[in-house]
Parts: sequence; C-alpha cells; structure tokens
Amino acid sequence: MTYACTAIDSDGFILESHYNTIPSLFPSALRSEVFALLHELDSLPQNAKITVTTDCALLLSLWSLYVEAPFIPRMLNESNHLLWSSLRYLVSQKNLDVTLIKVPAHADDALNNHVDALAKAAHTDSSLSFQLLSEPIAPCILQFNSLSVDMNIRKFIRDIFDAKSLLTLVILPRFNSNSSIFDIDWACTKFCLSNNKQIFSHRNGRSAFCAFRIKLLLDMLPTLTTLQRRRPHLYDPSWLCPQCNSFPETLDHLWTCPYILPDFSLFNTFKTLLLDLRSKYLDNLLSATPLISLPDSFVDEFTAIDCWKCDPPSISCLRLARELIPMSLTGFLRTYFSPSTIWSILDTPLYNFHFDLYVQIWLCRSIFFHHWELAQGITNKVKSSAFGPSPISHPSSINSPDSSAPSLATVSLDSWVSWVYSYIIRGGSWISHLDFWRRLTVQPLLRISFE
Repeated sequence: MTYACTAIDSDGFILESHYNTIPSLFPSALRSEVFALLHELDSLPQNAKITVTTDCALLLSLWSLYVEAPFIPRMLNESNHLLWSSLRYLVSQKNLDVTLIKVPAHADDALNNHVDALAKAAHTDSSLSFQLLSEPIAPCILQFNSLSVDMNIRKFIRDIFDAKSLLTLVILPRFNSNSSIFDIDWACTKFCLSNNKQIFSHRNGRSAFCAFRIKLLLDMLPTLTTLQRRRPHLYDPSWLCPQCNSFPETLDHLWTCPYILPDFSLFNTFKTLLLDLRSKYLDNLLSATPLISLPDSFVDEFTAIDCWKCDPPSISCLRLARELIPMSLTGFLRTYFSPSTIWSILDTPLYNFHFDLYVQIWLCRSIFFHHWELAQGITNKVKSSAFGPSPISHPSSINSPDSSAPSLATVSLDSWVSWVYSYIIRGGSWISHLDFWRRLTVQPLLRISFE
C-alpha cells in the first residue's frame, strides 16, 4: 500500500509533496488515508494549526468520533484502532488545531488529482523504504508474530481459534482415507456448513436433520459397519448390507446399494437427486453475473466435472454427498465467477440436496434397518442391557502399512499460523488464505504489551 500528501500555503502554492509505502497490514483505502494524516501531524510543531482536505468521507466521520470526542471503548472494535490512538496522542501532546474538510471525489479537483498521482507513483518507485514514524501509542498492543494487530481484537482471537479448529478437522484421517485432503475446497465447505445455522437449528424441529448432517460429514452415521465396529458382540462382523446382502454397508454404500424394490431404489434415488442438484446449479450459474463471458462450451464442461459422475460414483461425487465441496468443482467455476458468487450459488441447493438424502434415503433405510434388527433379535432392551467392548476408533484412523491413503506428512500442524499471518498482511478473511503446504519458519506467538 502507499499514501501521499501535499502541503500548501494560504495562497494555494505547493510547499511540499510526499509519498511513501506503508506495510500491507490489514490493507484498505481508509488505512492509507489515516497513514497520510498521521504523517502530516507527526511532522507539525507544537501548537500548530492545520486544515486537511480529503475525499474520504469515512475519515471525517471517524475523526470526529475517535479523535475529537472523548475516548470510547468502541474504538477498540474498529480496524486501525492503533492508528486512531496514535492520532489522539499526537493531537493531545502537540496541542494541535486540526480541521478536516471534505472535497468531492472524482470531481477533477487539481490538488486531489495531484495527490492521487503521487500515490500511484509510489507503487513504481523502487527507491522507497518505509520507516515507521513511531511505535503505535495505545493502552494495549496485541502482536501476532511481531505484527501489531490493528483490528477488532475479539474478532481476531475468534479467527485464530476458528483457523486452528478447521485445521484440526481437516487433518482427521477420515477425510483422507480414499484421496487427498487437498482435493476438498475447505473454504467453501466451511461456508456451506456454517451459513445455515438458523435453518437447521434445534429450535425449528429439525434437530434430527442437524445430527444427520454432522454425522454424515464425519462419517459417523450408524451404518452396519459402524455398529459392527462399535458393538461386535451384537452385530456379527460377517454380516453384509441388510438390503442387498452383497456388500458391507458403509457410508458410501448407502448411495450405491443395488437393492431394488418395485417402486424404490436407493441408487436410482441418489442419482436422481444428484442430477437434479446439477441442474439447479446450472440454472443459477447461467443467471448469475460472471467475471467474463461464459463460453458456448460452459454447460458441457460443467456437466463433465467428475463430481457428477454417479454411475459408478466417483470419489468427488461421494465427497459431495458428505457436503465436502470438491476442488474440481470450485476450481472450474473460479475461472468465470468470484468466490463469493460461487459460495452463495452452491450453498442453498446443497443444503436442500442433503435434506432430500435424509428424507428419501436415510429415513427409509432406517425404517428397514429397524425391522431387520428386530428379526435378528436386537431390540432396544438388548441394546441397553448388553455391555461389551465398544471401540469407537474410526476405521480409516488405523491404516495398514500398504495403505494407499495419502500421507499427512505434507500438512503442517501450524498451517493455521500461515493462514492468519497472510490474513494480516494481505487482508480479506483468513479462510481465503488456506495453504496446507506452507510451513512458517517463525514460531506462532501471540504477545500483548501494555503501555
């Protein structure tokens, strides 16, 4: 980022112009404006009087709120609160008389255009070397890996724990038993999982569906193979799928079971729901505003993505059924749409898809499975009274030496530090800086200093 400012006398003659680069921490246009103002005030003598013109209306409103008015704790919730604290300190210590005036932006104001040109020139001036005016003046300064955290501190702490929690989730063996975790778009997956909190909350009568989604994601649905692993004294490990009696009833088998009733087939129902999801996505994509014009081949290329291959289902298809968004899907769409557009388009239809899986497949299977249990003499009374070994480890957490599961050696356990570090430097959200391959050489450090 850069900033620029020009000093003029009372007759309108330019006395001095200055531009420089500033650290790209939490980048924003407002931050550049505040830095320019901080530079000007820092160069003034005691008891000086100055009139500052700017085209940033937000700078004027925040100046009156955080500098001219008495201190309010709300300022600590704002981005750039360290800069605002420094401005308050300079104005108070130097007894400055500062007046801010708004000039129209893009109104062909000569001086405003001059300053804009200086700021642009700073981007190409390789001789610039930023020197911090002074240490930020604030009652409390939070640092992350030696970088001052100049944003809402509570939100920043929450982001750290969110990033660590996501990393803990994605490195679970259950997510890489068949393919690499790098094939999953975790940012989009997290958005879809967290964006419907009210829709499937416990308060609206859908607590069972809420539990279904969580167990589906974590591969913890009580399929026969799961029950055989947890309670082998009740469920014979040699039993196969109660419906087709041909394959073990795993999570993936739920959607591919070949058992067919006269008017119902699990596999055909799954294919119908998946292709319906693809059609809804296509309709929404074709009606959305793309970054570039969609080619004539867009529909054919979209329908050819491997996550739509359901006969037999591809790994990406089975992961989509678990609400794990394949990277192949979002990677293709990023060529034509912004991430926010992609996420908003994928979200609601995917939620409805899983609700249909729950109603049309899982509930029907559960009714059949209940009657099958009764036929085997496994009643609720037997379940509650039978105590035996109950291992709860996930099957994919125990890998044989010749297992083809990808190694997690390439996934750094401190990757979350990289995400947060990039988020500080480059802005945006930490979720947009996921990088499982990068390992920082610095140690994660959260430091608080008090003045």
